[in-house]
Amino acid sequence: MYDVIVVGAGIGGASAAYFLGTQGLKVLVLERQSLPRYKPCAGGVPRTVYRYFPFDFGPVIEREIEGVGYSFGGEKGLIFPLPERSITMVMRDKFDHFVLNQAPAEVREGATVRAVHEEAEGVSVLLADGEELRARYVIGADGAASTVARYAGIRRRKTMGVALEAEIPADGNLMRRFGSFALFIFGALRWGYLWVFPKRDYLSVGIGAMGKTRARLKAILLSEMQKLGIPMEGVPIRAHPLPIYTGRERLNTRRILLIGDAAGLMDPVLGEGIRYAVKSARIAAEAIIRGKVSSYTRRIWRTLGVHLGAARFWAWAFYNFPRAAFELGIRNPYLTPDFERMFNDRLDYLRMLLRIPLYLWGLRRRLPVQKPLVL
Repeated sequence: MYDVIVVGAGIGGASAAYFLGTQGLKVLVLERQSLPRYKPCAGGVPRTVYRYFPFDFGPVIEREIEGVGYSFGGEKGLIFPLPERSITMVMRDKFDHFVLNQAPAEVREGATVRAVHEEAEGVSVLLADGEELRARYVIGADGAASTVARYAGIRRRKTMGVALEAEIPADGNLMRRFGSFALFIFGALRWGYLWVFPKRDYLSVGIGAMGKTRARLKAILLSEMQKLGIPMEGVPIRAHPLPIYTGRERLNTRRILLIGDAAGLMDPVLGEGIRYAVKSARIAAEAIIRGKVSSYTRRIWRTLGVHLGAARFWAWAFYNFPRAAFELGIRNPYLTPDFERMFNDRLDYLRMLLRIPLYLWGLRRRLPVQKPLVL
């Protein structure tokens, strides 16, 4: 009998195992793939995430970026400088596995969960090979299409987007052009964007649709990368679902808790989920340790859900009026810095709603461009 079985060894599951294991609980992590496993992800991590852990992430930080670049429809845009290089780049296979290696927990690779059954005194987890495991609690950290959520009978109505992502080996020329900033490209599709994020030896490029779409995402990705002179011949393109946050919903039963993508905790504006995976893992661990699992959904709503609910307004405004949002929003001297503060947990989407009068007043000014973006 384990205290907790964590299903999924992504950053959410690895963080939960660390937070629980360091408090003396007997933890088992189940991962259906071999570790470290590749995770399609742009890999941008704000430095505030590292504060949840007492160890140095230097070995897995691929690159510290100096700014964020924005372009609309392939046109010239701008680069917004980042104070103190507040956003770092990681490869998710290395990043997730690094956190997992710090966790005092048992880890099983190649363990596919077939069923989860909650009982009065615990939870049984049935593996594909027929083995049955038991724990007092189970944490579902198994992604947007969570098996744990399905058997727990929660999060039945899911809204999914999709992202395509590839890793491009980058020579000196590509790194000189794209190695110092994270590039966002808008205008190529509705309710989504493309990105180019630099790593140590690669460029992570991709396209994400923040909802159902009929757009030919692969064709758009190939076309836009060709315009940028980024070669993609022979490079694998991987897809993964994006869980779209739709509002308050139940995320736990008496003995099962969902975190990260399994809980639908993803920013509907940016498509970013690493912060929410780590935060929800910590909240879930605290709920189990303190014997307050029944309050888990309520606490997630208060700390993360209200913030994501407000983010839905920003997503609606930005993706329904992309040209206006780009011209009036990104160039706004107050809104753009606030997005950087939000990404680093010094502000949230709800308080940004209260600052709308300031943003409207800021339309009369222009953000000083320290470096023009030339693609």
